[in-house]
Amino acid sequence: MEIILKDVRSLCGSHRIPLKPLTLLVGENSTGKSTFLAMVAHVNQLGYPSTRPTFNIPPFDLGTYDSIATYKGGRYGRADSFSVGFSNEEKEGERTLVVTYASHRGQPQVKDVEVSSPFGQLSIQILQESHTAHVNAKFQGGRTLEFDVDMSQLGTQETDVPFYSLLRLVPDPGKKAAPLAAYPDLFLTLVRMLRRVGSPVLALAPVRTQPRRTYDEFSEEFDPEGDHVPVLLARLWQEDEADKATLMEALNKFGVSSALYKRISVRRLGRRPTDPFQILVTMAGPPVNIPDVGYGVSQALPIVVQSVLAGKEGMLLLQQPEVHLHPRAQAALGSFFAQLVASEKKHLVIETHSDYLLDRVRLEVAQGTLPADKVQILFFEKLGIETVVHQIRLDKHGNVEGAPGSYRRFFLEEEENLFSRAEE
Repeated sequence: MEIILKDVRSLCGSHRIPLKPLTLLVGENSTGKSTFLAMVAHVNQLGYPSTRPTFNIPPFDLGTYDSIATYKGGRYGRADSFSVGFSNEEKEGERTLVVTYASHRGQPQVKDVEVSSPFGQLSIQILQESHTAHVNAKFQGGRTLEFDVDMSQLGTQETDVPFYSLLRLVPDPGKKAAPLAAYPDLFLTLVRMLRRVGSPVLALAPVRTQPRRTYDEFSEEFDPEGDHVPVLLARLWQEDEADKATLMEALNKFGVSSALYKRISVRRLGRRPTDPFQILVTMAGPPVNIPDVGYGVSQALPIVVQSVLAGKEGMLLLQQPEVHLHPRAQAALGSFFAQLVASEKKHLVIETHSDYLLDRVRLEVAQGTLPADKVQILFFEKLGIETVVHQIRLDKHGNVEGAPGSYRRFFLEEEENLFSRAEE
């Protein structure tokens, strides 16, 4: 998959940024890494593209149009629109879908949708004043279709509606409108062009929930801060032995390699499924309650659990998984991610400031755990008010290829200063 962006915050101009099974986002603060993650999440929403888009689904909060569209100041001012889309290889061939947004009452609203696919090309232009969608489709084989849709008929002023729902009415020659059932083949083709295919993307926040002495909530609904993870553990402990064995093996392996713990377990405080429970951590001695160990355990637990339980072929977005972790544990995360992608075909996009994590991934590539072509480093570098995204590769020995001179300039300068001080 490639993510397509134009005039999104500091990502000025047009960008096509590829993703690989393990993509690592690196760079200084405020260079656009979190914005990029938010856009990856946006294009992977199951309803994308939709009539009432939002860019503020937790853990992301990009705000209004004015806080998303590029602003250069001076005579350039703010961009009149911004675009977000994707291009990927599907079963039938390559599909590219790009949505352009303009400001409507201060909020991002769809201006147009452009699709290129093996089935043909599709263009949808939105006229906000008349609340009309103008659809123009050119199918493979030369057939064309052009019509207008009254968006108010679908209640799009009050609710969020996927764009393929706008295709319920297609004009019939000699009539003003007819049910789209009159054109079942064209309808299915249009839906294939528009509908987002794939598993939903899950995104974990950079700071996870604080540990508690007792848990008594039984909602398994995904929470970006990991509130649902203790409940998942408690359920697996009670019901699903196969999934429990897989998860506990991964948890305990990571715990030992990171030196955070030896074993994670669940203590139930009653016999009923809804009774409170505790998360226990075994280190050198007997098990202790999770608040009584280092804060790093509670921060790493949602990362490991959700990464293991995420569906195959799904995508997980992680912000700073190394938060509150010792360098050894940060390195262990690098091994964990590399092994997970190699063995289970999962896709991870990770924003990190940890050289230990990054170097361990390089080591895993050198050791043959993960093929080099499955890994990519995206280096976000801000030059003035604009961000440049450098695509950095690894060779089979884990060496960095294609990095700009600025990639490690700060660290080299720090080393030089240290040596200079020592010589003095």
